[in-house]
Amino acid sequence: MKREDYKEIEILIEKYFNAETSLEEESLIRSYYKNTPQAEMPESIRGYAEMFGFFESEREHIEAAKEQSASADMRPVERNVIRRSFYRPVYRWGTVAAAAILLIAFFLINPRNDDSFKLVIDGQQVNDSELAVTVANNRLDKVNTIMQQLSKANNALNSVAKVERALSPMEKMNAALTQNNR
Repeated sequence: MKREDYKEIEILIEKYFNAETSLEEESLIRSYYKNTPQAEMPESIRGYAEMFGFFESEREHIEAAKEQSASADMRPVERNVIRRSFYRPVYRWGTVAAAAILLIAFFLINPRNDDSFKLVIDGQQVNDSELAVTVANNRLDKVNTIMQQLSKANNALNSVAKVERALSPMEKMNAALTQNNR
């Protein structure tokens, strides 16, 4: 192939990755990779051969499957659809029945007592609801203070990252200047 043809394929591949190719252009790319040996491809586009080859083989596989299903007898498929439509409600009602049995078994095995509110603090059971609310509020306050500290730390890290991004061009200039001085 001529150098101009390689350039055309390179341009088409770039358009392909920018989602700007037409179906005809994509067909040109696939046929190029299908018909050109890898040894004759330039190094810049050789890496894409496997990807476009995979696309082509999958397309051929799908077309072969479509042709095979079109030529096959449709009667087994029709029987399969009837069988699925019959068993689908049976499966659905079976799962509903299983869920109902599990709920009934749970309530029979684990009956609720009058003191369904139980709180354990430091290994001791406490029945005082006001104490439970107080302990829960204290623990939530601790969690809130930790979250505020994490937020402040995150803000500090973000500002450090902004400073680092702002200084990176300066570091590049410094490296260039020190190279020129040598």
